Amino acid sequence: MNDNPHAFKGPYKVNLIECPSLTAEQRSAAELRFRMALEFALGGPEYVLPSLQAYMLAQTLNESLPLEGASQAEEQVIALWQNAETDAILAAMRPLGNNLDSARFEILPL
Repeated sequence: MNDNPHAFKGPYKVNLIECPSLTAEQRSAAELRFRMALEFALGGPEYVLPSLQAYMLAQTLNESLPLEGASQAEEQVIALWQNAETDAILAAMRPLGNNLDSARFEILPL
């Protein structure tokens, strides 16, 4: 069992923020599309928080190392998350067709 208090466990919530022009229904639908696409890209809902945590750790490690210091595994973790997140953002926002450049998604453990 992981006793790390900083480890992300269990369910999570997705919030679409900084998009005041959207109705509550549009925001909710976009959050659902984001969540579904992210879970699909990562292999299921149980992999979202661990993947996010691994991504954040790999980013932190890469920031403190020289450019060529990143391991192939760290680069793969970063690429996996970035690709999954990009796909999820596109899936969530494409149907809205609005200029929502400042909008972003946050993922919060429950």
